[in-house]
Amino acid sequence: MKSKSKLIQLFISVLIIFMVVPVYAKSPDTANDKDVQEVLEQGWQLLSIMHKDKAGLDKAIVLFKNALEKYPQYKELLSWKVAEMTFKKADEERDKEKRKQLYKETLDYSQKAIQLNPQSSGGHYWAGLAYVRLAELSGILSGIGLVNKAKKEFEKTININPDHRFAILSNAVLAAIYLGLPWPMNDNKKAEKYAEEAVKKDSNLTLASVNLGKAYLNLKKYDKAKDELNRCLLTPNPTYVWDAELYDWPQARKLLKEIENKK
Repeated sequence: MKSKSKLIQLFISVLIIFMVVPVYAKSPDTANDKDVQEVLEQGWQLLSIMHKDKAGLDKAIVLFKNALEKYPQYKELLSWKVAEMTFKKADEERDKEKRKQLYKETLDYSQKAIQLNPQSSGGHYWAGLAYVRLAELSGILSGIGLVNKAKKEFEKTININPDHRFAILSNAVLAAIYLGLPWPMNDNKKAEKYAEEAVKKDSNLTLASVNLGKAYLNLKKYDKAKDELNRCLLTPNPTYVWDAELYDWPQARKLLKEIENKK
């Protein structure tokens, strides 16, 4: 039961990265075809207001599925865009079975992108997230197997292009995974390594910052933990503002109190 509790904690710690609403004014994804680029922008706008209008996710899924039929030369990109929107919709679904089916659809579209292009950063990243979510809905033994598959997908995302935004996020997610796995699978040193890499690539990624502070704390590097958590709280332009305000800054304050209690 203790191991199962630890596994649940893993998914709680990783959860925050999946509900992110990016604050880019325009879609960070690009296409040479102006019509496809317009589709990407429309989908991005629907995603950016999902916290106000969840029906926008259904519109975005239809938008990208229609584009898949219309622009076959962009199948890889549009496949993982469908996966992205389906994943967001799954996270909003309260019925467990429907949620599970949507995560399976996320994985299916992600794998289609990977089949079309084995170097698909978006395909591997969303496949990794789908595996984590499916693990959350599975039993303890099958859950661990799915987490291991997720880790491989995130590693592939990083290896394809370490500077890609999905690679940076993959480092942050891997840090959260290694912090949350039950003993002896948890690894604070690996969490430290992945979080440090994410922070180096994007100093405004507060998720990576708070995970780095937590890794330092677990390793009893209290001064470094305190410095990083305070830096997190003072981040002037978080990459994901919604994420920082709702999750990362409150978590940083909580961890700072833990440090004070240890002194």
